Order: sequence, then C-alpha cells, then structure tokens
Amino acid sequence: MKTALVIGSGLGGLAAALRLRKMGLNVTVIEKQERPGGRSNVLMENGFRMDTGPTILVMKDTFDETYRALGYDINQRLHFTQLDPNYRIYFHDGDSIDLYSNMARLAAEVDRVEPGSGERLFQFLGANARKYELAMEFVTRNYDHITDLANPVAGVRLLETQAHQRMYAQVSRFFQSDKLRKAFSFHSMFLGLSPFDALSIYSLITYADMARGMFYPKGGIYSIIEDLLTLAAEMGVEVRTQAPAAEILIQNGRAVGVRLENGETLSADLVVSNADLPYTYQKLIPAAHRRDYPDRRLERMEYACSGYLLYLGVDRTYPQLQHQALYFSDDYRANLDAIFRTRTLPGDPSFHLNVPTQTDPSLAPPGHSLIYMLAPMPNLQGGVSWDSAAPQVRETLLSRLEQIVDPHIRSHIVWEREYRPDDFASRINAVHGTAFGSLAHGLFQSAYFRPHNKARDIQGLYFVGQGTYPGIGMPMVLLSARLLAERVARDFHL
Repeated sequence: MKTALVIGSGLGGLAAALRLRKMGLNVTVIEKQERPGGRSNVLMENGFRMDTGPTILVMKDTFDETYRALGYDINQRLHFTQLDPNYRIYFHDGDSIDLYSNMARLAAEVDRVEPGSGERLFQFLGANARKYELAMEFVTRNYDHITDLANPVAGVRLLETQAHQRMYAQVSRFFQSDKLRKAFSFHSMFLGLSPFDALSIYSLITYADMARGMFYPKGGIYSIIEDLLTLAAEMGVEVRTQAPAAEILIQNGRAVGVRLENGETLSADLVVSNADLPYTYQKLIPAAHRRDYPDRRLERMEYACSGYLLYLGVDRTYPQLQHQALYFSDDYRANLDAIFRTRTLPGDPSFHLNVPTQTDPSLAPPGHSLIYMLAPMPNLQGGVSWDSAAPQVRETLLSRLEQIVDPHIRSHIVWEREYRPDDFASRINAVHGTAFGSLAHGLFQSAYFRPHNKARDIQGLYFVGQGTYPGIGMPMVLLSARLLAERVARDFHL
C-alpha cells in the first residue's frame, strides 16, 4: 500500500488526506499545533466557543461534493442554517443597509439608498453570474502547460464580461452611491486584494454570496473540522498533533518523507504540504533542492493582507443585531491604501462584525453573546509594531462597537482574546503574517500562474490549500484537495 504524509491539518490538508485514504493510500497527517484546523480553529473557554478563522461558508456545493466523494452526505452529519440577510452594512454616518439573499428585499434596500438602482442591481448580478460561470471553468481543473489556459472562447467571454477591469471600477458602472459601491466591492479583500486593484472577475464572490447563499453550520465552522477528524478516525487516517515538521527529506530528487522537530523521521511514497507554500519552500526544503522557488523569487511575489481579530464574550444579548455585519470607514480608499500600498496602520479601519450567537445561542452561556471582529490590516512586510499597534486598534474597534451596538458594552465584556498579524506568523507559519492566505490573487498569481499542486523540481512532493490553485477561501481549498487527489491518482495510476 502506498503511503502519504500530509504536513498540516487545515481544511485542505484534512480533505486531501481523506480523499487519498479513500483512494487506498495509507495516510498520516502531522500538525504543529495542539488542535487541528489551521486557520479554521476554535477557542473554547469559560463556556464560550468561538471560531478563530472563517465564520460563514459560501459555495456550499463544494462541501457537499467533498463529502459525496468520501461516500457521505454532509447534510446528514451537520445542520446548516442559511443566513438572510447575509450582511448588515454599517456606514460611518450611522446609516445601514441589509444585503438580503431575497432579491426583492435586496432591491428595495438598494433603492432606498440610491433611488432607481434596483433595476441596475439585477443587471449587476447578471453580469456577475456570467463571471462566475466563466471563472469556474478555470478553478476546477489542473494545469500542466500554459496552453491549458489558452482558451479562445473563454478569452472572448472574458472581454465580453469585462472581467479584466478593476473591481471597484466595474461596480461603479452600476451604482453611483458611494455606499453601494462599498457594499458590492469589498469581497476581494477576503482574497487579500484591494477592490481598487482586484480584477472584476472576483465580483463572482459577490454573486456567490448574494445568489447562492451564505450558510452557518451549527457549532460553527470548526464543527466541520471536528466532523472531518471523526471521519479520519473511522477511515484509518492518523492525525498527529504537536508534531511540527522540520524538513522534507529528499533523496535523488524525490521527497521520501519528513523529519520532525523532535528528530523523528517518517517515510512516505509521497508528501503533501498543506503548510503555507512559501513557508514550505523557505523552511522545509533545503536550498540545494529549491530550483523553482529560491528566496529571490519568493521575495518578489505579492502577498495578501493580514488582519487584527478581537473576540469578545459579553453578559447580555442584542436582539437588534444581525448574525454578521460590516462597518465601512468614511474614506474607503485611504483605508485600503494604508493596508495594501503603504502597509501602514489605517486610521479608521473598516471591519467584519460577526455575532454567531444570533443564530446559535449554544456557543455561549445562557444570556450571553459572542462578538467576533476582524479588521483587515497590512501584513508584516510593513513593519508595524503590533505590541504598540494592537491596543490602539482594539480601542478603535471598541469605540465603534459602542456606536453600533451598545454605548455601555465595555462593562459587559466578561471574556476577551485577540489574534494579531504576528500571531498568524508564529502560530500557523503564515509568511508575513497573512490572514486569509499567503499569495494574493493578482493576475500572475492565479490559475496557471499560481504555484502548481505538484512540485516541478522535486518528485513526489505535492501541495494543497490556499497557496496553490484555485486559491484562497474554504471552497477553493476544498477544490484544491479534489484537484490534488486527481493529480495523485494519475501519477500513481490509482
């Protein structure tokens, strides 16, 4: 029986391990942290259960397909609730708008903000539906040669849908209001890109949110990780925690195993890295074997942004809140330029607000609420000192909570934790402390141009997760596991 070692137990690593096991391989997963999950992790303290990474899922069909490939039905194992509205958007002037999945209600909301924009909303979503259909042709396939990307029909459609434009500019063609332009362009930030720089094809994420729905699994996103771990135990996949990799062992140009930091060596017929791809090359592969990704190439690559996260448990509930919301600062461009261009601390950060106890009260003690705040921030390439910056950002976020939620909310905080950009670097080996994924989705870091899931310079070494194609985000990570399994099946004639 062929053996596989998977480095890292993030969502992609676990999904890949289970697919490989289903194909008949003997699979072991090694994980640095004491709890599996990677970026999708959890805090369980004082009666609170808080997802520390992703909090909501989109493109649920990718989760359904993953379980079907393993011989299971995810809907019989986990309970999902569809959110509606998907978000409440708060603006600096105290106004707000709810982004519904119900199209009639959504049209009424945008008409209230910008009279006459309801019809353009449907034009906007229709254009994004075409982008979604086009993009899926590129994200659900493996690449071997540049000619795999050269599709004349797709090229014509790319031009027809104006998918090559910048995202904010494309949104501005449909909406005149600054508020609606913000509300329908922010999604690229979850790919580590500014809406002013991102290609408009990434407005497909807006379409996926609005038209295909956003879902919450009971118990939070980590309940999916827990269920995958249950499947791993049932299927015979060994998951070893607190077992950090020190080196990928290479003999005669082929990966043959892994040496752990404690000196133990594990042999395998193939090695799959779910660790951050730049980290894998920089720290786990000896320089003599790094033909394709030497330091100078990795240094030239474009890295995604980071984030500051504040987790709060409060001793009261807020029925007026939605499950999730966004706050946008007045000067949207200045906020984004600070994050992505100058890599400095934004003066008035926009942020994601999530209150999962609105849907799932079991996450907190009776009469309590959980509040999750994520403010995109520059990655560590900017040199911000987080020992001094973190208290400043915390103060700003709490001040906004006083305006949005409760002027006395500080007195109700009974539990608190934070996660800073330097924590991403130290805890999950995220290069430059990136929050959503390491490599941003610029044109030349997408599709064929993104690092491939099979190393070209080292036989038997593969990659899964956000660092390879299709890229950042839980649905893309699950697709990467599927593509990895297809690649291994072909290479090993399974």
